[in-house]
Amino acid sequence: MAAEFGHIRTVPDGLLCGCGSQGCWEQYASGRALVRYAKQRAQATPGNAEILLGLGDGTPEGIEGKHISEAARQGDPVAIDSFRELARWVGSGLADLASLFDPSAFIVGGGLSDEGDLVLDPIRKSFRRWLVGGQWRPHAQVLAAQLGGKAGLVGAADLARQG
Repeated sequence: MAAEFGHIRTVPDGLLCGCGSQGCWEQYASGRALVRYAKQRAQATPGNAEILLGLGDGTPEGIEGKHISEAARQGDPVAIDSFRELARWVGSGLADLASLFDPSAFIVGGGLSDEGDLVLDPIRKSFRRWLVGGQWRPHAQVLAAQLGGKAGLVGAADLARQG
């Protein structure tokens, strides 16, 4: 059985997670978290989210992940800031895991990995910032899963095929 690092409690008494706990890492470092950040920021500062809102239905509620990626590529401040917030949480969590396991690489999967350097570069920067003893130790690479957002589906299909 594999570990569920997404359910490490990162924020005591934080956001309610689907697992029933509160403050799980995945509530702050996932595609759903990215959408939540963008919706909140677009609601608070719609003038900074014109591109983002224009890609959806014009309201924060209509924002989807694909809109955030496209808007960030077009320079939308809210979309870019939402990616930075996501990267802060992913990078700091990876830094904590590096302190425990000292891996040579982290492989980022799921739909976010399909965004390539748009999301990986800020994650790498956050990881370096939060890595304890980072000036004296090797830094793990942060790479996108080769199968991107389809990794889980392909893995499940392979398990089913094996019986």
